[in-house]
Amino acid sequence: MTKKQSLAYSLIVSMFFAVSSFESAQAASSDWQDLGGGKARLIASVDPKTGVVSGAVEVQLEPGWSTYWRYPGSSGIPPRFDFSASKGFTIKEVEFPTPKLVTYTIDSGGSYAGYKNNVTFPFKGEMISSGSGSLNLNLLIGVCEEICIPARAEMSIAANKLLISDPSTVRTVSFAQLSVPKEKPAAEKIANVDMPDHDTMHIKVKHEKRFGKPALFVEGPSDWYLKPAKLVSQAENTATFALDVSQAPEGTDILGTQLRYTLVAGTQGFDIWR
Repeated sequence: MTKKQSLAYSLIVSMFFAVSSFESAQAASSDWQDLGGGKARLIASVDPKTGVVSGAVEVQLEPGWSTYWRYPGSSGIPPRFDFSASKGFTIKEVEFPTPKLVTYTIDSGGSYAGYKNNVTFPFKGEMISSGSGSLNLNLLIGVCEEICIPARAEMSIAANKLLISDPSTVRTVSFAQLSVPKEKPAAEKIANVDMPDHDTMHIKVKHEKRFGKPALFVEGPSDWYLKPAKLVSQAENTATFALDVSQAPEGTDILGTQLRYTLVAGTQGFDIWR
């Protein structure tokens, strides 16, 4: 079995056990809400024994439309998920699936980290009242075609609806959890970081060329504005990216600042803090 076949087999096994572990869960979904360039709904499952909620926000975009990842760079609206109006539920932070490099329709030279077609954002939580209350979401999301527009939607699932069985929703939530980038130590994925000049950071990552061209997205402090890193060279086992850091605040110790890297190889993503 080749390394690529082994990885594919491991993913299939992981997906099987992830889905199997939720087969006894109860689940429900909200109505679809229009976003202008697509639609969204809230789905959730609950383990009747523990009260643990596994949910997701499912977004289906129309052809030609896209939306942003958690870090929009120098512009854009990252999706915002507000569950504060929920009653009988506590919800943890919503997670973001592995993004892709999206090119601006009106500017062939511009790009950002985001999603096209369908994307599902998973989350975890707890049901703290049995049969009463509701899971409520206020969603703000940017949807983009020629321009990007902010879209708002409110959706809700009554707690008593989670007392029914909905295997399709359970599977959707389970697969969404598998799409989130895996956390990896920096030493495992990053070979070297340096600055050949004041405005550019070079990041060499460990990546096998036979798996195709990788993408790299870097997040800095809230007052930094970073575009996606550009792939400048690729060797057999490494790839080198150039990151424009010219918009970092004056006087910043760039190499001394902790950054968050998301390395994307195909549909697999890796989250790295360095």
